[in-house]
Amino acid sequence: MREKNTVYLIKRANLSFDKIANKVLTPHGITHSQFKCLKYLYLFDNGSRNQRDIENYFNMSNPTVTRILQNLEKEGWLQRLANGKDKRQKQLYLTKKALDYQGVFKDMASQLEDQLTERLTDAELDKLQELLRKMLAISLKD
Repeated sequence: MREKNTVYLIKRANLSFDKIANKVLTPHGITHSQFKCLKYLYLFDNGSRNQRDIENYFNMSNPTVTRILQNLEKEGWLQRLANGKDKRQKQLYLTKKALDYQGVFKDMASQLEDQLTERLTDAELDKLQELLRKMLAISLKD
């Protein structure tokens, strides 16, 4: 009988990846969690996203995202400005510093993923992504 440790292995892989990523990102004054938020914001027009978008995309709690965004703002990576329609809703704007780093961070993201998946064939990587998407779809139903 197969031991059921899939969730444990996924969690361990994620923690290992966070550790590797933080080691690479620390010299740039940014954590992996902050990096993921910036990487997400790079995908959209500047100012078109808000905190709720990040919470939903990463399935993270409001207090967790608030802390990440406060630190990004404190370090000069983004600005949170009130939405004209709803003053409680803050739109997220990348600063010049964040925009200047966009290419560097894109290269880093690619290198980090290559490092984590270097021992997988393309077919294995495709299958892994397919299975993880399937698991995510199940877990996000609730």
